[in-house]
Amino acid sequence: MSQSTIVGLEKLYYAKLTSDERGGLIAYDAPIYLDNVKEISINPKQNTEKGYGGNKLVLQMTTLDEIEVGINLLTLTNAQKADLLGHKLAAEGGVISKSDDIAPYVALLYLANKSNGEKRYGILYKGKMQLPEGGAKGQEGKAEIQSNEMKAIFQPLSDGTWQYQVDTDDPNCPATIDTTFFTDVLIPTEASEGTVV
Repeated sequence: MSQSTIVGLEKLYYAKLTSDERGGLIAYDAPIYLDNVKEISINPKQNTEKGYGGNKLVLQMTTLDEIEVGINLLTLTNAQKADLLGHKLAAEGGVISKSDDIAPYVALLYLANKSNGEKRYGILYKGKMQLPEGGAKGQEGKAEIQSNEMKAIFQPLSDGTWQYQVDTDDPNCPATIDTTFFTDVLIPTEASEGTVV
């Protein structure tokens, strides 16, 4: 795979997780497109326990704690907001937020652009969106475009998988990825030993 830098973010989808059984079925609803994405940030947090003996570090045990994710969208519909946060739509229009609303587990699927003209596809598999901060700001002599920022905490699936990424210049990247990646949530299979290119 050639070395290159991510230079843009083109698409973002979410899909609701419907089944995550240990040793069993992992399933999602069909992905839903989120228009006008500006940014996605992915910040994994790890815990490391250190063991010392003979006045030196002899052992490290590292575990994944959580993955902090942020998304920034220029537009977000009321229906999408309600769906992501477990709110209800009102018959009179708008969104009803209640204290006992429960956000569903979702996957996030995205497409980023690389500096060499290739693309990177990625999936984060299991997370819950958090309530966004609200408010509005008045114009101060010029128009100010205010976007929708949302944060989420992601975690691994029951099989331990938390993320998948593939670049179109990866030798094993499926030839049909441009037309199939966002049709459902791909659960990749591990390559056999000795197949690393």
